[in-house]
Amino acid sequence: MGKNVILPCVFKHPRQNTYASKITVKWIQNRVAKPIFLCSLRNQTDRQDLTCSDPRSPKRFWLHGNPRRGDLSLGINDSQFTDISRYICRVELDYESYQSRTSTLLNITAPAEILNLTLDLQAQAQGGMLKCIAQGNPIPSVKWMSLAKSQETVPISKTENSDYTVISSIPFSGQDVFTCQAVNSLGQAERTFPPKPLNDSGLLVWISALGCLLFLGMLVVVGVVVKSR
Repeated sequence: MGKNVILPCVFKHPRQNTYASKITVKWIQNRVAKPIFLCSLRNQTDRQDLTCSDPRSPKRFWLHGNPRRGDLSLGINDSQFTDISRYICRVELDYESYQSRTSTLLNITAPAEILNLTLDLQAQAQGGMLKCIAQGNPIPSVKWMSLAKSQETVPISKTENSDYTVISSIPFSGQDVFTCQAVNSLGQAERTFPPKPLNDSGLLVWISALGCLLFLGMLVVVGVVVKSR
């Protein structure tokens, strides 16, 4: 996910070397009535419209190929889960039209990622519910761990799957620290609630910096007093 994609498509026709009329390019996404990308140009070497663009199409879609050379490949920038689909390539000439015999399946993979970890106080009478939202493709598995029980796995009360997203919830105890971990074959991620405080080294750095600022402030005050005298 997030990478650039090229969907390849090439064609040949009987008038490949002599055709000098309009070429219309269409890319059709499965179960979408209108083409997601449509552009036209004339197959003439002396024309200036060397690019074939569709102002109505999302800016992420662009024609990677050159129709004058029989290449209709489509580029997709910043690929997302919503791009997962089957795609059909079609070219229309003045005298004939051609369409890919089989569709091209685009699959977007992504390592497990935790989008959010929050406490819902209204979800349960006592303490609330911790909700962990994770995503990935393959869809990740989620497990909870308890710090009070030495990272022992906590039983999950509720799990919901939606496309490439998992929502997992457990009852929250204010006396414990819980970690939500999401794992798939491409990676893993975890997040802790309540959030971890600054570690000792970080705290020492902040204390040292604050001490230096206070010391410099005192020197400035003393200097001003001496100068005024």
